[in-house]
Amino acid sequence: MRAVRAEWSKLWSVRSTWVALGVAVTLTFGLGLADTISTVRGWATMPAADRAAFDPLASAFAGLTFAQLALGVLGVLAVTSEYSSGTIVAALTAQPRRAVVFAAKAATVYAVSLLAGEALAFGSYLLGQAILHGKHLDVGLGAPGVLRSVAGAGLYLCVVTMVGLGLGAFLRNPAAATAALIAVVFLAYGAAKAVEGWSYLPSRLLLSNAGDVVAQVHAVAAKPRLPSLGLAYLDLALYLAAAVGLGIWRSTRDV
Repeated sequence: MRAVRAEWSKLWSVRSTWVALGVAVTLTFGLGLADTISTVRGWATMPAADRAAFDPLASAFAGLTFAQLALGVLGVLAVTSEYSSGTIVAALTAQPRRAVVFAAKAATVYAVSLLAGEALAFGSYLLGQAILHGKHLDVGLGAPGVLRSVAGAGLYLCVVTMVGLGLGAFLRNPAAATAALIAVVFLAYGAAKAVEGWSYLPSRLLLSNAGDVVAQVHAVAAKPRLPSLGLAYLDLALYLAAAVGLGIWRSTRDV
């Protein structure tokens, strides 16, 4: 528990944590608000087919696409800042067992990112529904798939943060880890799409596609490249396990 308390204090003592969370909040609510207002204004001219397929959460979640990068960078900096500043030496002096140090950091970042992710998701939902209410397009949490969708969006943000943490622990360089995070979350889509003529499996294993599915109210794989809801949750679990495993493995190596 001492290791966890130490990591908790370190996480909140650095400016990057507050900046990342501030950026995530601004992008999530700002872009979600703008997209939802745009949807309401364009509802009268929206094609009938688009109205039939309307997802009452999609516009509110528009900002999460960009907020995930801010939270991912938070995960990166939670590890790499110690290596760049040299404070990792003091941390390992206080707690020589390196796996324990990383496990405490991973538990702390996981708790913070899960709470932050769910707060952003539920906040986006409430803001979006308040605007959609004027057109009677809002839905309650009790409607089929809504609560699962909102909770899934928050969980996805947590997993992205943990992927950043794992990459940061593995590469120990903020620029390199951030570049790798962008590749995993954003750029991998193009690579997977390029091979869809042979196989849809790479697309179904993408972190971003899994996030899209779990955040949809009607989580049906309407396109072959998207995973089923069950596979999407499995994808998130695998990315989370890989990030933590990679971090633990690298953390046991020489500083």
